[in-house]
Amino acid sequence: MEPSFYLSTMKIPKLNLNYQRYNDAKLDQKAQAIQVALTGNPNFTITATLADYIIVASNFSTALTAASSRDRVAVSLKNDAREALLSSLRLLAQTVEAAAEGNRSKLISSGFDLATDSDAALSLSPPQEFSLQDGTSPGEIKFVIKAVENAKSYIFEYTEEPLTLESSWVSKGSSKREYTFYGLPSSKRIYGRVVVIGTRGQEVTSSVLTRMVQ
Repeated sequence: MEPSFYLSTMKIPKLNLNYQRYNDAKLDQKAQAIQVALTGNPNFTITATLADYIIVASNFSTALTAASSRDRVAVSLKNDAREALLSSLRLLAQTVEAAAEGNRSKLISSGFDLATDSDAALSLSPPQEFSLQDGTSPGEIKFVIKAVENAKSYIFEYTEEPLTLESSWVSKGSSKREYTFYGLPSSKRIYGRVVVIGTRGQEVTSSVLTRMVQ
């Protein structure tokens, strides 16, 4: 039996959960590499999550090709597909990490990057002073959160009621601590949260708030 001191000081390997710093081409390559690594991988039984991810990754790849025309609509659709892929990557990484149960070899086989030791040095404090506010016009909700030290970006997410474990969240990334969603259905209740991303890919998530759309 290993000494209890050794067990208590072992560092449990973690995955990098955020790839926002990747440019579009590198993100597309990474997404495809992860798909190849996980397809048929005996270390993980995550069929449903992987199937959803493959669709999102394919949508981004297609949108990226279309955006090469520099058409404004195509570029906007590519940006939307990118945010959806980043969100899907984060969910998939969390699923893989849970299934691997700290096994480094299994984590490496997933195709994801391992988080570095320096990630822990730049810790993120829990988000504070998060609020949902009415926008200037009907159908707008403004997300506001206090700036978090060591944060590189913020991902603002909302879903409509009812709020369940299977709820689909709409995500938008920003380097600023505020974001306004437009075109929301009036008189509909939404739920919102903010994911704070650190400079090394660390992340913390705010509490979930709710507000009725005006």
